[in-house]
Parts: sequence; C-alpha cells; structure tokens
Amino acid sequence: MIKIVKLITGEELIADVTAGGITMTLSKPCALQMVPSRKDPDQPMMGMFPYAAYTKDHCIVVDIDKIVWDAAPVNELYNQYNSAFGSGIQLAGL
Repeated sequence: MIKIVKLITGEELIADVTAGGITMTLSKPCALQMVPSRKDPDQPMMGMFPYAAYTKDHCIVVDIDKIVWDAAPVNELYNQYNSAFGSGIQLAGL
C-alpha cells in the first residue's frame, strides 16, 4: 500500500509500505520536499527524490518507534509516485 511516512528525523517519505509487527518495510522510498514552482513562486510544488537509492533491492526496514505517523497520500501525489516508481496505475477523481 502506498503511504506517506514521517520519520522522527523529520523526513517525509512516500513508499510502498508493508507493516510487519514492530517494523515497516518501505519499498522504493522517495523523500518528499517542497520545491519552488517555476510558474508561480508563491505556489510551491512537491518534489520526490529517491531515498536510499544506493541500496541493492531499493527497500528499507524502519522500526515502528522511528515513525511519527503514516497516511494515504492525496490522489495527485499517489499518481505521481506510482507513475514514476510503481505499477503506473492511476487513481481517478482528480
């Protein structure tokens, strides 16, 4: 399930998440960061940058006590992530 996860370090990641008791496995994680818009500087955009891209299987395991919260992303962000890193399936209703 694709989710946004906020770590205790303040980083917000979007990834395909699998819960496993006291850990969460984050597959193909990307860091989320606000970036200035080229069109309108007053309307920042959300940027996605591969997180731990140097790992062999593009997968990290995080202890639950290192996670502040997790939530489902809005459809637009879900679609952007899934298009670039996932199955490519898009959610309707944007």
